[in-house]
Amino acid sequence: MRIPRPGLRGKLALSIALVLLAALGITYLAVYRGTGSELESRTEADLQRETERIALQLGGGGPDTPIGYTARAEAITAAENFGPSARVISISIDGGGTATNQPDLIRPIPEDLGDGGPHGEGGEDDDSRHEHEERLEESERILRSEPGFSTVEIEDAGDVRLLTSRVELPGGAAATIRVGQPLAPVNTALEGLSDIFWIVGIVTLLLGALAGWLLASSATRPMRRMAAVAEGVDAGELSTRMPVEGTRDEVRRLAESFNGMLDRLEGAFERQRAFVADASHDLRTPLTVVRGQIEVLARNPDPNPEEVRRVAGLVSQATARMEAMVEDLLLLARSESSESLRLADEELEPLLAGEVEGLAFDDDRQIRVGSVTGRIVKIDRDLVSRAVSNLISNAVQHTSSGGVIEVSAVDRGHFVSITVDDDGPGVPEADRARIFDRFARLDKARTSTDGGSGLGLAIVKAIAEAHGGGVRCVDSPLGGARFVIDLPATPGSGVTPSR
Repeated sequence: MRIPRPGLRGKLALSIALVLLAALGITYLAVYRGTGSELESRTEADLQRETERIALQLGGGGPDTPIGYTARAEAITAAENFGPSARVISISIDGGGTATNQPDLIRPIPEDLGDGGPHGEGGEDDDSRHEHEERLEESERILRSEPGFSTVEIEDAGDVRLLTSRVELPGGAAATIRVGQPLAPVNTALEGLSDIFWIVGIVTLLLGALAGWLLASSATRPMRRMAAVAEGVDAGELSTRMPVEGTRDEVRRLAESFNGMLDRLEGAFERQRAFVADASHDLRTPLTVVRGQIEVLARNPDPNPEEVRRVAGLVSQATARMEAMVEDLLLLARSESSESLRLADEELEPLLAGEVEGLAFDDDRQIRVGSVTGRIVKIDRDLVSRAVSNLISNAVQHTSSGGVIEVSAVDRGHFVSITVDDDGPGVPEADRARIFDRFARLDKARTSTDGGSGLGLAIVKAIAEAHGGGVRCVDSPLGGARFVIDLPATPGSGVTPSR
């Protein structure tokens, strides 16, 4: 069975728990070892003081002979408590005897043990002999210990920290003092500390894991909401937005960026739906004309040449309109991509003059070239020519007979502005941004036949933005509308000129 991988919330909570566990482990080791070292140091200091006390008592009063020192040693050890948890004291006098407060450590093995007593081999005498042999080994480990600190194991007392000291006594005598402190209390204290750490550690780890889960839940809540919104977007719901209130810092910026992306997506989908609807509507009209005329012609089994010519003219006109619209759509698609640009250094004066000359056949309007900067710009000549041509054609459509249209170009430093002015009725300020949308028309009553494809200004906008610039509509000094194409002096700089 495959184990499911934890989510981000589980990973954060697990990470917090692991960090807390590592911190508790390090703290436990530090405290445990520090406490053990501190207790061991105190034990050794106590043994050192006890050894000095015994040495002073040995040298204080009485005959300075081995026998006298032995007697004082026996008196000193006899005054010490006897038991498993008491200090182990052993005093050996050179040339004298050995005194201890643990007589079993130096008591010899009785000679009548182990010789096949009344119980025979394996009886109680053998057990007693074995016990006394172990005692003798413990006594040997203590009596043969080297000067300094050591740890020996005694059956009844467990581990014993032993200090062996060699001292000189008055009268030329010497003694070996051995003082041992059972480590059972120290071990008990450390075990208690360990138990406390285990209990506290487990409780702390559980609380830390719970706090980590709650913290991870709080931290990932915006992401879960974002995931829910993204699922809705994937299902086609573009109106839902990330809540911004109550969030801050990076989460707030992320939510605002996400909402901005959704705004753009929703706008793009709306424009796409509008584009498809408008394109379908505009293409449906010429297709209806073609189909209707062909059906009319088909109903007459013997049409006369004049009728055929009439139908052929209408069909040709409709198909030409569809062909122009398809070409505009393809041009618009190409214009929206900056990667398709064929940039080259160009002069604007011959470009503008060529466009004006190509459209100057209309004797009813004055189409002229105004002041043109001599600055060389890097542009896609074909696309910019098409943009200027569309603006001039748009001006022709919206000026009356005898109207004036002027094309010029101004160097503004970081960008170059190509302007097309006319003396027509102008564009209301509220509609100046909308007119660059696809299939947008100010006159709702205007039909597709006399109103063009509705893509001319959208193509101008796409060409300008592909070059890193933009297009705008303002009031013209001639009294009508002025359309301005702003082209950055350096392509891709994205400079937005002031109005």
